[in-house]
Amino acid sequence: MKKKVLILSVGGTIASVKTENGFKPGLTAESLIEHIPQLEKIANIDARDIKSIPIIDSSNMQPEYWAAMARDVFEALPNYEGIVITHGTDTLAYTSSMLSFMLQGLSKPIIITGAMKSIVEPGTDAKRNLIGSVSFACEDNGGIYVVFNDKIMKGCRVCKMKSQKFDAFCSVNCQDVGCINSDGGVSYNTNTQKMVSPEETTLDDKLDPNIFLLKLIPGTHPEVIDKLLELGYKGIIIESFGCGGVPFIGRNLLPGIKKLIERGVAVVIASQVIYDGVNLTRYEVGRRALDLGVIPTYDMTKEATVTKLMWVLGHTNDLNEVKKMMLTNYCGELSVS
Repeated sequence: MKKKVLILSVGGTIASVKTENGFKPGLTAESLIEHIPQLEKIANIDARDIKSIPIIDSSNMQPEYWAAMARDVFEALPNYEGIVITHGTDTLAYTSSMLSFMLQGLSKPIIITGAMKSIVEPGTDAKRNLIGSVSFACEDNGGIYVVFNDKIMKGCRVCKMKSQKFDAFCSVNCQDVGCINSDGGVSYNTNTQKMVSPEETTLDDKLDPNIFLLKLIPGTHPEVIDKLLELGYKGIIIESFGCGGVPFIGRNLLPGIKKLIERGVAVVIASQVIYDGVNLTRYEVGRRALDLGVIPTYDMTKEATVTKLMWVLGHTNDLNEVKKMMLTNYCGELSVS
């Protein structure tokens, strides 16, 4: 018996049409599935656009839309065995990470997918990605996932690594869950276990988007940190060098970081390097920052770090609690506690 799957659309390249100003989202969820009649052979499909969110290019994604998306999915879950969200690729990894925090205890799969070429373009990857996503949505495997270019990845571990090629997404510091076979079946990787939570699914859509991501370069002026303090941000993520190096010779950033923390601002240290993560105890340039009270990200992705800090600050402004929550592994986003 075929399972019942809901397809929700929020726009993106997959739903774009060509205009005089370039491609822009214009197709509804129902229009998308009309291009792929094969889907009805896999599952009983319902399709609609996400409530309270306009059809957008994902570069226009806003944090408030994540909360609306999570609520829509939560309300629909009792009526379906799986849900597929079609999304633009530019901020897809942020969305999949945030939904991983907002929707926990899942006993059903929620899949986010998209395409590098519109479903109306010749040679599109949209059909392949949607068919794979619906196939995986029929699996008994709870959680937030990204299905793209036949790869199945944990939503909180995904990064967009290429801007134009079909294999745009990779799972960072975490093995892929599995893959979609040429016959449409699902193969799981070694050591990958199906997850069906015994807990009740919960919706926790609180967030505070008042954070800033600062990418360091050689020569970053310390005054930049003072300006961020003036702007009233509650959390600052510093994308530092290597294992978490923060310069203190010449242009010394440490006094500004100390001031931020003393004023109650959460300061998180991430790395500009995609793989392996942060280790602030290895070098002096990391340890000096750690001694001030910064929070290391360890092996979390940039997208997971950004969305997790927003989500955490939606719950507390107490720096001890912020640190405790940032270092708690909620959905597989963090390997080191």
